[in-house]
Amino acid sequence: MTDWDHARLADVARRHGTPVHVFDAQRLDDAVARLHEALGALDRPTRVYYSVKTNYLPALCRRLARAGQGADVVSGYEMEAALAAGFPPADMVFNGPMKTPDELARAHALGIAVNIDAAEEVDALAAIADGARPAAVGIRISPGLPVSTSVDPSYRAQTAGAARRNRFGWPAGSPQLADLLDRIAARPQLRLTAVHAHLSSQIVHDDLFGQALDVVFAAAAGLRDRFDIQEVNIGGGFGVPGIVRPRTGPLSALWAASGGPVPADPEPRLDLAAFLTTVDKQMRAHGLADTTLGCEPGRWLVSDTMALLTSVVTAKHLPDARWLILDAGNNVAPWSGTGERHRLVPLGRVHTERTSSWSVAGPLCYENDIHGTDVDLPADLRAGDLLCLHDTGAYSLGRSNNFIRTRAAVVEIDGDRERLVWRRESYADVFRFATDLEQADPVP
Repeated sequence: MTDWDHARLADVARRHGTPVHVFDAQRLDDAVARLHEALGALDRPTRVYYSVKTNYLPALCRRLARAGQGADVVSGYEMEAALAAGFPPADMVFNGPMKTPDELARAHALGIAVNIDAAEEVDALAAIADGARPAAVGIRISPGLPVSTSVDPSYRAQTAGAARRNRFGWPAGSPQLADLLDRIAARPQLRLTAVHAHLSSQIVHDDLFGQALDVVFAAAAGLRDRFDIQEVNIGGGFGVPGIVRPRTGPLSALWAASGGPVPADPEPRLDLAAFLTTVDKQMRAHGLADTTLGCEPGRWLVSDTMALLTSVVTAKHLPDARWLILDAGNNVAPWSGTGERHRLVPLGRVHTERTSSWSVAGPLCYENDIHGTDVDLPADLRAGDLLCLHDTGAYSLGRSNNFIRTRAAVVEIDGDRERLVWRRESYADVFRFATDLEQADPVP
């Protein structure tokens, strides 16, 4: 993937102001093409369900629907957004830990498959489908194995415990899963046709990912004598190279506090095409050669399709820190304060080659509104300078909020074309849901 045209981004910032997201439609097309090339190399049926929660920008969703993708939705309004974007109901799946009776009824009426994540959904769907066509359902299975690791043993212990306690789905081999399968089998209104798993987000350790999926494949193979299992959906969470997640636990903090060096933790890069080839081999080893391989890429498809343009509000040179305050913070980049690192690139003018270690924060009066505390950037950055925060296509727009500052606009570029596809939030928008519209008398 080629880098962004930074001169063009600077022009967009000058025309539309900052902060502003830029959505590059052709980068999305390229990602779709690469995914389909990887899946097409497998000698088996495959299905792609775009994870709508990752980014529900209508312009983006419509483009994916036109490209033939399916949709993974986890709420009623996401279902409606996907339908409005043009995703066919037959190519949609309804996931998530909560599904209301009305949402289940809507999904069944449209022929949208439902992945069971709560025992109550079995009874609700059976009642909805009673006397009508059977409802196609999937079952979400949790392998109970971690899919990330670290040189920090306290992090490894935390992730192993979290994998065992995972609240999504049902543990493979557990009596709870067996009971749920019995309940499904006892209801002729339901047809169990799919096994589903979604193991984490930003997964980069392909060996651990494969070990966990092997448990899922074994469970799916064991169900084929009893149910008409047609598809195994491995979920998403495929890691992208543009972001780095912290993999540290309490021991790392203790090492740092004691003045010792924190061991370096190499960042693997997930080769999705190679990983899918391995997955295909694993499925064949379990007798699943004729089973459809489904997946739910969200971040992998859209992370690099958006960038966030932001301006420096002030540069504060303090005795113990050099701070850059930007006009884009946690309200438009909701991962700020979590330690997740995104590439920051200066735009708009020539800077000195001399760099400094900057602490970079957003504009919110909130102590965790921090992009990074040790970011290598030009030493001569000053108020008014432009920066580009890369890989902002995933979990930015949908998780944006108006805490202290309003949400940003989105500008789409598509080759030579440019258009505003999501307007900047106004102050009036923030209060549009207020039911008391009386205005106090003005103070004289």
